[in-house]
Amino acid sequence: MFLHCFGNISYWKQLVKQNKITYKVGHSFQKQSMLSQYQIVGPNGIIKYSIPTQKISRRGPYKNVLIDYTESWQDEQWKSIENAYKKSPFFQFYNYKIEPVFKMKTETIIDFNLAISRVLNQCLHTNIQLSVDDKTEVYYKDLEAFPIAKYPQVYDVKLGFIENLSVLDLLFNLGPETLDYLNSDISS
Repeated sequence: MFLHCFGNISYWKQLVKQNKITYKVGHSFQKQSMLSQYQIVGPNGIIKYSIPTQKISRRGPYKNVLIDYTESWQDEQWKSIENAYKKSPFFQFYNYKIEPVFKMKTETIIDFNLAISRVLNQCLHTNIQLSVDDKTEVYYKDLEAFPIAKYPQVYDVKLGFIENLSVLDLLFNLGPETLDYLNSDISS
């Protein structure tokens, strides 16, 4: 399994079905991939974010890609998440667990993604054992998104249902039912 930044709902549907996950990180970094990008939805539609990386480190292995802190992307992205989901039913139950990851200054994108993955696993109450394999060389390819079942979203009346956003959308809208949803075999 690859270590994504937040990961979309299709990605998490695959993750939660496992007891043990070894994240394969022995591959080259793919800019504009789920390794550093995620999507949320706001009142005007989909918002796509990317964790900025230092250009000099992008051409090497994923495990060596450094985060760029020259801009205050953390504050901007967290405020956007907060504005998009503050009216969701479960934002207040999870925001205090997720926000600290945005306040951390991890050196590499892998460290950030691993921190997010651990926090999300705690929020979802999974018992998945996580490990990282940086020795095995693999070819990275984004996972294909597959159709998912509808669930209530903050802006669904205005925008209609939007599929395969970041798992944050599911968590803030379904709360403790998120794991049941991810484990279900229902698709749209």
